[in-house]
Amino acid sequence: MLDLIIKIMGSVFKKKGQIDMGNYVAKPREQDAYVWCIHNNIFIAPKAKSSNEWYLTININGKVNTSPMTYEKVEIWKELYKFYLYYYEKYSGVKVEKKVEPKKYIKEDKSKPKPKQIINEQLF
Repeated sequence: MLDLIIKIMGSVFKKKGQIDMGNYVAKPREQDAYVWCIHNNIFIAPKAKSSNEWYLTININGKVNTSPMTYEKVEIWKELYKFYLYYYEKYSGVKVEKKVEPKKYIKEDKSKPKPKQIINEQLF
């Protein structure tokens, strides 16, 4: 699995004349989406506009579309996996859980006393 991802992302070692597209390590859910898409004839790949900008081409069962936006190094890989996650969720029927960042916890200031609650009791 890892070998497949490395082949897609290019060699870690830069050769003379080779273009640096940056490095990105896919998260497990991105890897799952990638594998599912490849097995279901959905291919997404970078296409060079220049030596530092790329489009994304999306091939779904032979129908090819190109992204209108260009992406720089490292961002190209993040967007590529966003597309894989999108198509995985759209066509597989599997809901991809999005990682939710925990909210910042604000500690109470214990030096200030809490106001006491006054309870009105009614007597019958």
